[in-house]
Amino acid sequence: MDKKRRAVRIILTALGAAAVLAITAVSVYMLWEKPPATAAEPEKLGGTLHTPDEQTSTPQQSPSPSGSGMERGTAFSTSRQDGVYTILLVGNDDGTGNTDTIMVAKLDTVRHTLNAVSIPRDTLINVDTPVRKINSVYWGARNNGNDGIEALRRHVRKLTGFDVDCYAVLDLTAFIEAVDAMGGIWYDVPERLYYDGGPVIDLEPGYQLLDGEQAMGLVRFRYGYMNGDLDRINVQHDFLKAAAEQFLSQGSIPNASKVISILAGSMDTNLTAANMAYFARQLMMCSSEDINFYTAPNTPMTVQNLSYTFLDLYDWLAMVNDCINPYSTPVTEGMLDLVYLYNGSVCCTGVLNGVGYFSMGGGKAPAEDSEDEYTGDDYYEEPEEEPAEEPEEEPEPEPTLPPLPSSTPSNDDWLITT
Repeated sequence: MDKKRRAVRIILTALGAAAVLAITAVSVYMLWEKPPATAAEPEKLGGTLHTPDEQTSTPQQSPSPSGSGMERGTAFSTSRQDGVYTILLVGNDDGTGNTDTIMVAKLDTVRHTLNAVSIPRDTLINVDTPVRKINSVYWGARNNGNDGIEALRRHVRKLTGFDVDCYAVLDLTAFIEAVDAMGGIWYDVPERLYYDGGPVIDLEPGYQLLDGEQAMGLVRFRYGYMNGDLDRINVQHDFLKAAAEQFLSQGSIPNASKVISILAGSMDTNLTAANMAYFARQLMMCSSEDINFYTAPNTPMTVQNLSYTFLDLYDWLAMVNDCINPYSTPVTEGMLDLVYLYNGSVCCTGVLNGVGYFSMGGGKAPAEDSEDEYTGDDYYEEPEEEPAEEPEEEPEPEPTLPPLPSSTPSNDDWLITT
């Protein structure tokens, strides 16, 4: 009997010691992990605010939230929502030098929600270069001796109206190593994917465990899709959602410490390993239904033989405010600096607002030295009717991008900045 009691005491002592060690480890881990700092308050850009009678833009692909919350002339409050962090997630394609994956995410650690919005790679931005796509900003700045991520953050701020708190630029190698460290991701590949114009992508359709190389091929593939990058964005969203559901069902991120070590050692980021650990734990507190991905509402168009994506201004404002704005007051049109389409014309907000509007047919733009005050009324002029006796319509000229206004040179002078 004494031997049995002694054995029980030994077992209980061992279990108690293990529990103390576990509690200590968790306590140390929670003391070590740390939330990141938040960004400085946003600034309102110059330009006249205006609100059209109708919104003509349509969301693209991913579901769009409802309600814009935009009030004309409302002062922007610098009061942030409690426990909210914004992150700029960038996929760096080592083969092309472009950042073809750009997401802005908002993690709410109070309500335990995660919203992420993808900005298409071909989104038209205000840069004074032959190719005006957002995916060329990062390496464009770096190739000119400037800070690539700061240039990209500045342009994302012009599109969203606020600066992000955190950023992370993930390259191909780190992505592959991180997925392998987690033991792969189960995913239902929607169709046969094959590409041999670079690193070969060869995936059969069906539910399967993807290793790092296969997962990289999945999220990079776009040439076989009817809608190219926009379809690829949808697949990326599905893959990330599947990964999140897998982790949540397991109750943890497999091999999390190794994954964090891989990411912290290879990413261009302002996140520390402790910040990543904090985000990982907060993510595990979300439910699958509260992790959502969206695509910026957009209109694709070919201009000068190049594919561009114009953000649909008013649907985009609604998505920014409903999904990723970390502040208590809605972002408004005058806080943005972007180019968008309205009734076939190229229109501008922010610092570009004062230069008027540009017809896609090469129409009018006020002279740079004009002293006339621009009111924004031309945005909404009804087009003149064609004479009934006209025998045939003249062919429309090839669309051209508008000339850009002059600006004060900055430390990366290849950009047109505020």
